[in-house]
Amino acid sequence: MATRTDPYRQLRFILEIEGLVTAGFSRCDLPSATSAVVEYREGADPPTPRKLPCLNEYGPLVLEVGVTDRSLELSEWRTLVEQGKMDEARRDAAVVLLDATGNPAARWVFREAWPSKYDAPRLDAMASEVAVERLVVVHEGFARIAVETGSDEGDESENDGDDSESDGGSSPSLPDLDFPVGEGLPQGIDESRLKATRAEGEASDET
Repeated sequence: MATRTDPYRQLRFILEIEGLVTAGFSRCDLPSATSAVVEYREGADPPTPRKLPCLNEYGPLVLEVGVTDRSLELSEWRTLVEQGKMDEARRDAAVVLLDATGNPAARWVFREAWPSKYDAPRLDAMASEVAVERLVVVHEGFARIAVETGSDEGDESENDGDDSESDGGSSPSLPDLDFPVGEGLPQGIDESRLKATRAEGEASDET
């Protein structure tokens, strides 16, 4: 008898943002990834135009969260954009789907993400509802990557612990945020450029 594999449910997930604490949200709309199509045909071709891919386009990541003291960090993230501090505002991010036991099951990572829109909650004195903030996050590419499990994950957690001690308890990093490497990299993400940017940031922090 074939082994049964049930799909993961959508009701448990978290968001990781570089430089911010891991945050839980009440709703998360993951974006779509599409490629514009250009038609081309030569006179000797069959009577059907060729379909050629053009620019890759990515929809925004839409997040909703109840208003708390911790959610203030999200509003402050948006404020960086309004102040023109884009070097600080652009960050790596990841949406992690959790399984029934609370362990990571699927991960989508985002490159150069920043909030383009912030919606404050709608307040109504006659409503018995939670005040909800809404954040629209744009980015320059995303991909689903494999979730590492087993001994490798344990080793990474130990290394993370060492890093946190050396940094004196600074903001958490995203060790699993690397995009897949190799031929056929999805969404045309430049892995070498991404790593070079991170290396420059680490060097500046050390100095």
